[in-house]
Amino acid sequence: MEKQTVKVAARCAKDWVEHLDKSKKRLQAFHHLLKEMSRQVLDSDAAESDFTLTDLVDRPEQAESNTAHGKAFSSFEKKLAAFSDALREFAIDNDFEFIPAVTIDKSQRNNVAHFSGVAAAQEGIRAAKDIPVGAIRYTFDEKLQLWRIFGFLSGMRLRLWPFVLSMIAIFALALGYLVLAVFLLLLALDKPSVFAVLGVFASLFVGYIGFGLLRSYDRFTTTRIALVPDVLASISAPQSVMVLKPSDDSDPTIEVIAASAQCPVCDGEIRLRKPHFNCSHEVIGACRNNPTEHCFTFDHVTRLGWPISVTARCHSHGGEKK
Repeated sequence: MEKQTVKVAARCAKDWVEHLDKSKKRLQAFHHLLKEMSRQVLDSDAAESDFTLTDLVDRPEQAESNTAHGKAFSSFEKKLAAFSDALREFAIDNDFEFIPAVTIDKSQRNNVAHFSGVAAAQEGIRAAKDIPVGAIRYTFDEKLQLWRIFGFLSGMRLRLWPFVLSMIAIFALALGYLVLAVFLLLLALDKPSVFAVLGVFASLFVGYIGFGLLRSYDRFTTTRIALVPDVLASISAPQSVMVLKPSDDSDPTIEVIAASAQCPVCDGEIRLRKPHFNCSHEVIGACRNNPTEHCFTFDHVTRLGWPISVTARCHSHGGEKK
């Protein structure tokens, strides 16, 4: 039974990567390693389930630790967890009972990946056949789409002491800004110069940006969802959202999710974005083929979206169309 579980999980992983490739999704080194791992498991009839990096790459130079494949292999468990929702969704839609599970043994000279299978839990994901008529289902492509330096944000717990330290830091920065702004203003009035005037305008611009960031943070704590700023996300990554997830047993956490869907109108890809019209939604899904007309709501809890009415879109033009 265990051997059959591994084979089903390997077939699920292989078909999933091939499905992404056919859908013209951007494949990472992680996907190529997972596909090769799955292929070798299937070719050996599940007799082989332990792999080093050199077993999975075509060229020796790809096995270096500083290459894309080397970095993906060393953090394989983390990457697989980030794609677990997308894998579960694919397994549910295609009747795969198991999805892959990979553990990395770093106790040996060369890291060893052990391939196995786990049950594809169906909690929180609707099968394609169960999607309500008129709705779309979002696929959570990856639960981490930030630059490495900002990766700590995904899964970060909002404990009290970091919040207090943040408030102290914000207060200190605000006080320092006010002192500097007043100094530059007095300097411009006392001894007018190009430098002093430019300093005043620069301080006003910095203040405007800082006030906007504070308003965005306050709104995020209320709505619990916001688009990830472009400066935090990888250039090649699709737009992601930050979701504040409450917990009854522990501190709330921040989850970063990249999601997409297929447009039911034109079969284009739906990406997340800010509304371009007045509405109550913080984030919407907009088709890349026609982002102004093919618009849908985004619900990160149910993973569903509904067409946004023509009336809502007309608000951007000052009223309903006659």
